[in-house]
Amino acid sequence: MKRNKAVNKKEQERLTQVELDTKTISTDVRIIQKDISVIKTNHLKHIEDDVRKIDMRLWAILLLLVASLFIPFIKSLWSI
Repeated sequence: MKRNKAVNKKEQERLTQVELDTKTISTDVRIIQKDISVIKTNHLKHIEDDVRKIDMRLWAILLLLVASLFIPFIKSLWSI
């Protein structure tokens, strides 16, 4: 009978530990989900804004390059 109680006590302790581990894992999963949500809503918006700024700068550089190519050509037309 004592052995049976000892086995039941060990099983109860293991079940209690499993329940604690499950709660800990569940809490960790909720924290990770919240972090992912913050990244999706906040950080991706900032990254998108940065990409748009870079895109505008590239277009400005392209415009300057094209203008620098056409200015001598137009000047040569006026000289004739």
